Amino acid sequence: MEEATKIALEDLNVNLEEVKIEVVSPGKSGILGLGGEPAIINVSYDDKSKPKKATKSKPKAKDSKKSEKNMARELDDIDEETEKLAIDIVNYLLSSLKVDVKTFFRDKDDFDTKSLYFEIEGDDSGLIIGRKGETLRSFEFLISFIIKRQLDKRVRVILDVEGYQERRRSNLVSIAESNAKKVIKYGKPIKMDPMSPFDRRIIHLALEKDKKVVTESQGTGPRRQVVIKLK
Repeated sequence: MEEATKIALEDLNVNLEEVKIEVVSPGKSGILGLGGEPAIINVSYDDKSKPKKATKSKPKAKDSKKSEKNMARELDDIDEETEKLAIDIVNYLLSSLKVDVKTFFRDKDDFDTKSLYFEIEGDDSGLIIGRKGETLRSFEFLISFIIKRQLDKRVRVILDVEGYQERRRSNLVSIAESNAKKVIKYGKPIKMDPMSPFDRRIIHLALEKDKKVVTESQGTGPRRQVVIKLK
């Protein structure tokens, strides 16, 4: 189910908070690869978009009609029940991994009313980040998914490990601005490396007020990348 959901989100170029997921079949792993069945889910939007179906074995790439620049997700406000469940999930996951880290929950008044913000630090914090933040993104996805299944709440989960999120954002903004200057100077578009929807959005937002360049995403799934070009 997790893989089917990931495929659907990547192919549709949307985030978990934007869609409604209905499990048609949880699938089976089989024995030694025999007798297994793919998980099947229905993924639908709350707007006028038609329901999409994705399976583990036959993913179909589709372009999202929603702009990554505006990712105006209809998120729910954080209440005490959601906050408590999120804290329990984070503590359970980290204790199960037996990693040497400490977790701090930042009160919503310090951040915003639609995000669950955790700060994690400790000797094993690098294990939580993973390669290019992939493990961190997976944790955020998993926590959001569980909250949605348990409480039917759409919330944004942010795990900031040793300030990684802010460093990552600053680095991406710096790269975007540097590439924009090259585009202006030489007049040729620049394709950036494939990125996650979250990172691509940072690039779009960093350059959206630039009067000389525009950004757009090209490609599908994990190969989707941002292109910077002259207006």
